Parts: sequence; C-alpha cells; structure tokens
Amino acid sequence: MGGLDGLNFARKRRLPVILAAEVAECGLACLAMVARWHGHDVDLGGLRQRVSVSMAGMTLRDLTQAADGLNLSARSIRIELHEAGQLMLPAVLHWNFNHFVVLKSVRADGFTIHDPALGERRVSLEAASESFTGVAVEFYPRAGTERLTVRGQVSLRSLFSSVVGMRRALLQVIGLSAALQLMIFAAPFQLQLVIDEALLRHDHELLLVLGASFGALVLFTAAVESLRAWSLKLFGLQASFQLVGNLVGHLLRLPLPWFEKRHTGDVMSRIGSANTLQDSLTRGVVEALLDGVMAVAAGAILFVYSPALAMVVVVSVALLAAVNLFLYPAIRRRSEERISASAREQSHMIESLRAATPLRVMGREAEREGEWRNLYADVVNAWASIGKYEVGQGVARTAIMGLQTVFVVVLGAQMIMEASGFSVGMLFAFLAFRQIFSDRAVGLIDQGVQFQLLALHLDRLGDIVRQEPETCEVSTELKVRGGVDLRGVSFRYGSSEPYVLSGINLEVQPGEFVAITGPSGGGKTTLLKLLLGLHAPTSGSVSLEGLPATPGAWRRWRQAVGLVAQDDLLLAGTIASNIAFFDPDLDMEQVRWAAGQARIHDDIVQMPMQYLSLVGDMGSALSGGQRQRVLLATALYRNPTILFLDEGTANLDPDSEVAIADVIAQMPVTRIVVAHRPALIERADRIIKVDGATLLEITKSRVKATVRSSF
Repeated sequence: MGGLDGLNFARKRRLPVILAAEVAECGLACLAMVARWHGHDVDLGGLRQRVSVSMAGMTLRDLTQAADGLNLSARSIRIELHEAGQLMLPAVLHWNFNHFVVLKSVRADGFTIHDPALGERRVSLEAASESFTGVAVEFYPRAGTERLTVRGQVSLRSLFSSVVGMRRALLQVIGLSAALQLMIFAAPFQLQLVIDEALLRHDHELLLVLGASFGALVLFTAAVESLRAWSLKLFGLQASFQLVGNLVGHLLRLPLPWFEKRHTGDVMSRIGSANTLQDSLTRGVVEALLDGVMAVAAGAILFVYSPALAMVVVVSVALLAAVNLFLYPAIRRRSEERISASAREQSHMIESLRAATPLRVMGREAEREGEWRNLYADVVNAWASIGKYEVGQGVARTAIMGLQTVFVVVLGAQMIMEASGFSVGMLFAFLAFRQIFSDRAVGLIDQGVQFQLLALHLDRLGDIVRQEPETCEVSTELKVRGGVDLRGVSFRYGSSEPYVLSGINLEVQPGEFVAITGPSGGGKTTLLKLLLGLHAPTSGSVSLEGLPATPGAWRRWRQAVGLVAQDDLLLAGTIASNIAFFDPDLDMEQVRWAAGQARIHDDIVQMPMQYLSLVGDMGSALSGGQRQRVLLATALYRNPTILFLDEGTANLDPDSEVAIADVIAQMPVTRIVVAHRPALIERADRIIKVDGATLLEITKSRVKATVRSSF
C-alpha cells in the first residue's frame, strides 16, 4: 500500500445513497453512487439498461468493465484493514464474500459505508474486520472526459397522463377551495369591526348585525367545506383507482426475467408508492397552490397594516424554511432506508408464510422469528431516525413561531401605546392575518418538502414503469400447428455469465412428441422458456411455423399452448375455476373432460363440494399429486395445439403416471416434455439430452436403451 500514499486528492462532495432494487445488483448500485460522486448524472435505472446483471450478481471484473463505460478507470487492489484510510475515496469494498459496499470515510474507530441494502451505516473496526474480504476497487476519472447522463427516470406527467378526468376534477376542487379561503379572510375583518366599531362605541345594534352576518357566513363556509372535502375525497379515490390499476396492468405484462430478479415484498412496496404519489398530487397540489396564494395575499395585507410587524413575521417564516431545507437531505435518506427495510421485512414474512410446513418439520421457527425481528428492527430504527428529525422540526417550529408571537404582540402593543394610529382592533386583526400567513407559509414549506420526497417514490415506481411490457398485439399471420425451429441459439443470464445453452439447433415438427432430459441444472427449463418465448435468446434465431418469432407471433403461439411448469401454483378459488383458469365463459363439460384426461375426476367427485371445492391458499387443500393433476387438467382445458410439461408428472404415483403418459402419447398435438422418469421418455418420438450447454439427440431406436442406462 505504500504506493497509494498521498493519492487521495478528492475534494469535498456529497456521496449519495442508492439502494438496490433487484436481488443481485449491489455492485451496480455501488457503481451508480461512485459515478454520481464523480459528477456523472446517472441513476440505477439508466445503468440497468446499459449493464446486464444476472441473479448471480457482478464480479470484480464486471464492475471494472461497467466503470469503463462511465469514463472511470477502476483499479482492484488487495489491502489490509488498517490501510483503508489510504484508499482513493469513495471506493468499493468486497463485503461478506457476496456483497459490495461503498466506503465513504475512515475514522479511527471504524468506517462509514453506503450499503446498497441498508443505506448509510457506521461500522466499527471489529465488525469491518469480520466483513471486509481485503479486496477494494478505486475509481479515477479519465482526463478530458465529459459529464455523462445515464438516467431512466419517469416524469409525473407521463405517470398521470393516463388518469382520465383529472384536470376537470382538479379545477373543481381548486374553485371550491378558493371560495373557502376567501370566506376565511373575512374573519379578521369581523374581529376588527367588533372591537373598533361595536365594542369601543357600545353599539349593540351593530354588534348583533355583525354577529348574525358572520354567523351566516360561518354556516355557508361549513357547507362549502363539506362539499370541497367530499369532492377532494372522490377525486383522490378515482385517481388512485386509475393510477394503481394502470400500474398493476403494466406490471402484469412485464417480461418474466423482471420478476425473477426481484423480491415480492419489494414489488408490493413499489406499488404502494403509487398511493403516496396520488395523495400528494391530488390533495397536496391543491393545498400547496392555495397555501401559496393565501400566504401571498395575507402577507400583502400584513404589510398594509404594519410593514415593521410584517417583516418580523416574514423573517421568522424564512428562518423556519431554512431549518426544513437543512434537514431535508437527512429525512430523504432515512425515508429511502425505511422503505427499503419495510420491503425486506415484507419479503421475509411472505417467504415464511409460504414455508410454514418446512419450518415446522425442521424446527426452525425460532431462528426464522429471530431473522424477522432483526429485519423489523431495521424498520423501527428507520422510523426512529425519521422521528428524530421530525421532532427537531417540531421544536424549531414551536420556538420560532412562539418567539414570532411574542415579538408581534410586544411591538404591536408598543405601537398602540405610542398612539401611532394602530388600534387595538387592528392588532387583533393583524394577529389573525399573521396566523393565516404563518399557517399557510408553513403548510407550503411542508408541502414543498413532501414534493421533494416524491422523487424518491417516483424513482421506485420508475423501476416498474420504465420496463417495456410485452406486446398485447397478436399476430394474425401465424397459423399455429406446433412447429418451432431454433437455429444457432445461445443463451446466458448475464453478460459475464457462462452460456447455459450454446449454439444449439432444434427443430420440432407439428404433432411430434419430444422428450428433453439431462442432468439437473443443465438448462432444460431454460430451453423450455426459450421455446415459449419467455426468455429471448442471447444470439441465434427462433422461427414459429417457418415465420420469424416476433413479439406478436409469440403472443399468438402462447395462446395455443398448454403448460405445466415446475413452479406452477393454483389460485384461490374452486377446482372448476382453476381447471378453466377462471375463464369467464366456463364450460363445465370441458372441465370434466380435462379432469378425466388428467385422471383427477374420480378424486374430485369424492369431495363434498366436488368441482366447487375450494383449493385453499396456492392449492394447500390438495395433495401434491392432486395439485399436479389439476394443473395438467388446466393445460388440457384449452385444447392446446402444443403441450409443454416441465416435470409435469414428477409428483404422481407410478400407475397414475403411466396412465397419464398413455393419454399424452395418444394426443394428436405437439408435445414437448422435460422428464427424468421413464414413463414419458419411453413414449416420446425423440429424446433430446441437454448436456454441457449443447443438445444431443437420441433416435427412437435407442430410447429404451437410454432409459435403462439412465434409470
């Protein structure tokens, strides 16, 4: 490390905290933080479009290559813990052998790091020695390079452009709110008239007139307020229904790899950000607009009453705004950490609920509870950090507004005693307008902070909205008969990952029965996903019925497919609904036929509710074999032209498997099955063995010999 001495010339800049959205993109998030510190305008969404990261994550080599694309020279070095202070900061540290963090600063008692999973943390030397692997990456900007912009942000306009009727409803609410605020302005004048005209002159008749007129105004104000509140509530609900509905509709049409790289809890948390945006842009925009107008109007009236007193009020509000702006960066950072922690906790809880049976069998309830408690503690601590800053804001507001009142009352009383033309009624009216101005100005400041925090939620929603959905257009040219052809197809999950399949050629004729076998993890399921268009080849071409496999062609192809996958689940509902896959025009005769073909009909009729029996959560009311046969019936219900089975009979007893294999063998459709057991393999026209990223075809004459040697 001697060669590193004196190389840390970096000037003071702010290192951002960027949290990872995908399961294995900590390296990409670290690179985004470093690039931002070096002056490049980048975000995680933009980098994700440039760099392909698989579920295995990034290696040091991947990290340095990605940095090169951002005009940063990366240098990987091995150091001892005590040499960390000589690194060119910010640097990326290899952490716990499976993670990357950004080293922000080094102190005598530990490190400050930006963790893509947890946010900014202070780590003691003892904890760092347990986590740091000894490998670090320094980054240097190239001389003469320009500032890069690599962003994938989503604008509010694009997000809300699909909400119908928003402008009309917004104008209606603003009109009602404006009328309401004008009525509020009348109250200080009433107070001044009562004191200066009625009270000091002992004019009982005027007092009654003022009381009656302003009483009627109060009732009218209450009616307008109720109409405004209901309009605002209705507007918010309609906007939320459309916004969240459009978002979920977009989400359900995203490509399969997008879901494979994310935790369920995190996705649910991102959808929740839509409600925050909706609330801020329906209620918040109206309130901010009116607060601004009311603050300006009330401020102008204050200066008419007394410029000196008005300056006291304005300066105090400006001081409060400065406090809020000072605390905003910390509140935003803690809010982001809180959202991320909540997403991790929700994902852990969902996994625990799904794994109830193995937890009982393995006796790991206590350990799982301990893990959840640690994650929930992160959520609570994040809320506590936010609460600390909110308490500071509250104390500052109380102190500043309290001192403002004291100064105004004392100075106003002094002006009255000096007989300067400032009356008691004017002082009371001034205090009322001061309250209006202060409340509106403070409300405007709070809304401004909330609008700044919207960027956080917008970034989170952008992870969903930026991703292009699969096309809904269906090719009318493709006439599906069951023929598919792969030529020179290679596939890997990331740009630095080894090829799962390399240069394969496979042609399946209509009506053919093809069995795919091979060692576990060899790429059989991946090949099936390529044949279904769920993954796009890294290279090579796919033809469907002799035509190029366009997005519209894939859509039409899948309409003719029946599929039983390894990870298929039953949805909450009846057995009949699941077999028909919730077809709105459910055909019970077809349901019974499909159940008979799948050898599940006899089991169903023995149940008390027969086909109306509920399957439970994800099919928990059925045995494993029953669930698999219901899933097979689901695939057969639509009379597919192509039938795909991925270990579709693995949970069946031998007799049931043989019976179903006979049914499948006699079907006059294209059948492509992944199997290890002989029942299906023996009946196939061809066997394709996936081995070492390549395909080996075994002819029909060798099927029995292959089965005997394999089993």
